[in-house]
Amino acid sequence: MPDYIHCPNCPEKKLHPFGKVGPDEAKHINEARGVPDGHGWWRCESQSPKGRCLWVQPRWTQAKGFSLPESFR
Repeated sequence: MPDYIHCPNCPEKKLHPFGKVGPDEAKHINEARGVPDGHGWWRCESQSPKGRCLWVQPRWTQAKGFSLPESFR
């Protein structure tokens, strides 16, 4: 079940569903951020005409979040 959180990447000013990242996203987070806990991060599940949102963050810690590369769309 997703959590609903504000997403800084999404244009709508509403809460968006967030779910745990998958193994590929977790691996990228571990490598990009030098952290061992990429599996504990969450990704915005909103969809747009471009595809899925790229925003990821540790649960409830938006200040540490960032956008994944376009290849994850």
